[in-house]
Amino acid sequence: MPFEFRLEKVLKYRKRVVEKHTRDVGIANRVVTAINEKVQEVENDITELLNANRMEINTTLNVETMISRGHWLAHLEVLQVELEKELATAEAELNQQRALLASAWQDQEVLERLREKQKNLWIENQRKLENKDLDEIGQLRADRRQREKVSSL
Repeated sequence: MPFEFRLEKVLKYRKRVVEKHTRDVGIANRVVTAINEKVQEVENDITELLNANRMEINTTLNVETMISRGHWLAHLEVLQVELEKELATAEAELNQQRALLASAWQDQEVLERLREKQKNLWIENQRKLENKDLDEIGQLRADRRQREKVSSL
């Protein structure tokens, strides 16, 4: 009779939960990375716009160009603030997903340790039963030899 872990279905379910949370953490991590890239792009655009304004100081000033650049700069700054808020939300979601993954992982580890402990106990009991059976066989052989000696006399 092979070893049978009574909570095997629960352990398989826990493994699926860990896999699901691992995928969720990966998705949340990709979202954070994408938002970080957008923030970096906006920061680069702002830097380029400010550098372009500095380069044109010695040239003729065009009011319409300056107004449009001012509006574009204001738009980029608003976009940057919105992206930073979105980034904070995404990072909070990532941390929450990581916490769920850690909890699911711990649940799985507890069940795996329990299975290993029960398997070791089962192996030990099987070994004891085997030794008991061998002792009984040895006792029967000894009794048979004793009877053969008595009958041969």
